Amino acid sequence: MERMAEVEISKDGEIYYAKITLPTGEVITLENEDFEEVLEQVANDLQDRFGS
Repeated sequence: MERMAEVEISKDGEIYYAKITLPTGEVITLENEDFEEVLEQVANDLQDRFGS
């Protein structure tokens, strides 16, 4: 099994944060006030990177 990315979701007040760590060490941070939106942002980012 190959690790593609590590995703950490956190919340500070009303803002949700998603931290995506790639195997290269690159870190992408996304934020949104809506939980479903931040999950969609994560899915879109990973799809753009790894989707076919």
